[in-house]
Amino acid sequence: MIETIIRYIVIAIVLGVIGEVISHLSSKTIDEDISTTHYRVKVPAVLKYACMSQFILGMVMFLVFSYFYLQGNETVEMGHLYVSSIFGTIGFYGVAWASIWGVQVDDSQLEIHRIFHTKKVLCITDIGQVIIDKKDAMILYDKMGKKLIKIDALSDNYDHLLNLLKSQNIEISNKYLK
Repeated sequence: MIETIIRYIVIAIVLGVIGEVISHLSSKTIDEDISTTHYRVKVPAVLKYACMSQFILGMVMFLVFSYFYLQGNETVEMGHLYVSSIFGTIGFYGVAWASIWGVQVDDSQLEIHRIFHTKKVLCITDIGQVIIDKKDAMILYDKMGKKLIKIDALSDNYDHLLNLLKSQNIEISNKYLK
């Protein structure tokens, strides 16, 4: 039983280190204020910090429950350890997703980054259609009608990308008219 708890503590420490590495690597970005032709459309920073808070809270809960479990407290069971580790893991996944997801815009070239997918590089003229949905999310489609990515209206630099697409005369339609 103690081996299991030690294994979970080691996993928590390793996940913490991986989270810090991902955070450090994602902070090395281009200064978005320099140019409107070179920028990154990414999730709002508040989402990343909320997920990071969930990850940290899950690991703290795990450590507190582990302490009481090792002390022989009868009210703390293995279920507490499972739930807190799952809670922290979900937060870790959110941090990883928020760090990787985005669209890098360089003049007329787009790089689409999604978690568990390879980076997709395409020219802005390869975009066939853009649909703005009911909540103002932008859905990009290629010339063949295949969905490329959905970008929420709250994403950083959403307006820059929308203006770029309009300037390139790409068909933009509202799926739900207000």
